Amino acid sequence: MGEQRDESGQSQAGKPVQSRKPAHSSGATEPFAATDRVSGDDRTGSGTRDRTSATVVRRKQRYLIGFRSLPGIMPLSGDPFLERVSQMEGVEIIRRLPDVSSPQVRTLTAASATPTTTMSSETMVVRMDEQRGEALRQNAPPYVIVELDAPLDYSDMVVPEPLSGRLGVQAMPFPRPRRELLFQVIGEGDRPLANAVINLYGAGLYGPGILAQAVTDSSGQASLQTHAVEGADMQAIYVRPAADHWERYIRSPSLEPGQVNVIRLSPLDRTSRSFPGERPYGWGQRIMKFDRVSTDWSGTGTKIGLIDSGCDTSHPLLHHVARGVDLTRDKDPQSWKTDELGQGTHCAGIIAGSPAASSDIIGCAPASEVHIFKVVPGGHISDLIDALGQCIERRLDIVQIGISGQQFSELAAQKITEARLNGIACIVGAGNSGGAVQFPGNVPGVLTVSAVGKLGEYPQDTRHAHRALPQLIPYSGIYATNFSAWGPQVGLCGPGVAVVSSIPGGGHAAWDGCAMAASHVVGFSALLLSHHPMLQSINFGARADQRVSILYDFLRAAAVPYAQIDRSRVGAGIPDLQKVPGFLPTSPPFYGGGITAGTGLGTLHTPLAAGEEYFGNPMNTLLQLRAAGLWT
Repeated sequence: MGEQRDESGQSQAGKPVQSRKPAHSSGATEPFAATDRVSGDDRTGSGTRDRTSATVVRRKQRYLIGFRSLPGIMPLSGDPFLERVSQMEGVEIIRRLPDVSSPQVRTLTAASATPTTTMSSETMVVRMDEQRGEALRQNAPPYVIVELDAPLDYSDMVVPEPLSGRLGVQAMPFPRPRRELLFQVIGEGDRPLANAVINLYGAGLYGPGILAQAVTDSSGQASLQTHAVEGADMQAIYVRPAADHWERYIRSPSLEPGQVNVIRLSPLDRTSRSFPGERPYGWGQRIMKFDRVSTDWSGTGTKIGLIDSGCDTSHPLLHHVARGVDLTRDKDPQSWKTDELGQGTHCAGIIAGSPAASSDIIGCAPASEVHIFKVVPGGHISDLIDALGQCIERRLDIVQIGISGQQFSELAAQKITEARLNGIACIVGAGNSGGAVQFPGNVPGVLTVSAVGKLGEYPQDTRHAHRALPQLIPYSGIYATNFSAWGPQVGLCGPGVAVVSSIPGGGHAAWDGCAMAASHVVGFSALLLSHHPMLQSINFGARADQRVSILYDFLRAAAVPYAQIDRSRVGAGIPDLQKVPGFLPTSPPFYGGGITAGTGLGTLHTPLAAGEEYFGNPMNTLLQLRAAGLWT
């Protein structure tokens, strides 16, 4: 891997980067900017002669340059276009991504006479000014892709209040005096809670949003400075504990400026057990019937990749996670174990948390072999491509991509397709924007999962209680969420509200998000790959696109549409292990059955007739043809 450099032109070792050739601008603005960067500018008078001044200009952008997969065309290694770009003035090569494709995707498949398409031998990551990059993109040959190497986005659902203020120019308000508000956050037994985040929402100087934020100290106290006055200016208080407690969301709070405002948090109920000694499962695992499989079943033999924010392996549930890499820092082989955002650790616990004597939480597929690929914070699309390439090289079975964003990448989409051709099922969250499905959930070939919640699984004075779309709550209590992205790309839905799992530091927390919903489906898929007889068979168990297609067919066939609303919000529904054809003794027969009402829950909706639900479904017809050996 080439040397990684930051935006200021410094290498990670701290040495300045020396360009091979002097960087000359292709436009008129760059020379002007260069002449304005002068040292010892004494225009401000005495006392500033030892300072340097610089004109603020647009920084150079990162670009990806690779090859478009075209039917019957395989770009040669060392294509002259890349060589010409590397010789251009003003273009700095940051790194080169080598091709780590399996030989399997380079050969003719048994079912097709045409070669499968792959990327070229390498993709270049370069830095250049925006004008040059746009000119290069417009003049590139049809088989060449030039696109921005955009930063990877992370949807932070732990600070959930949207900024509803207008982004237009507003009149500057008159200044107001700042006031100090004192808080103390305490838990069970009046124990002070340190490191709790307090957000004050209301009408600020520049519109609605977060007025102030603070973190409690060891005594549970924190001080907020705000311009707001009493009344409508302070609309809500949101307190997010560090661990092991429910959050608190108080609308129209009554706050006293001259006193300590005490906020009490309730201890976290990690699981609900029906019987003493029963294996611990969360509400989402129970709705998917993980509690109905044998306790001896696990994800043994299935290799799962988690492309996210890292994983804190010091957590008691995650000691077994031993493989990982930080693609944002080349020099530190252990930095993948540091999770600044917490989402990677939370998702890893949902997927493969091991049963610990001190914990009431267990993953969906314990004993799975988990590989961590840290790409946020600080990562780019090129890091996602690198992570997918390593997943192919390590011959993983399932990959969860935990990042999302608005920037579509054709090169990353090609790599996802390449992963599927190598038998890797890519499962992603739809995104937490509340709008259209975000990248990479809109890439063909991935399984996109939206988030649903369930009434009664959280206290009413939390933000979890404000996630439902009120007009779309069926009597089953399982509802579509207002934050989950939606669209025709959504294939399934999963539990994504008040999901309790591991967080960095050894504790647990209840979080919301489509990533949590996708993690449930990943664990579900791991159990199928480890134990379903068809996926273990010689005919269908080989690592190829066919195995991924069969897995997706099983997931959709087992889905129960609890929330009978627009399929663009929930897809086929929530997968149910008891509904997977040919999997459990209680599963429906492979050549019939259908979804029956009231199995195990008693509050299910009345289903469609078996013939219409099953025999009229092309997905189940395809499964029958494959079982009979008539479809390969």
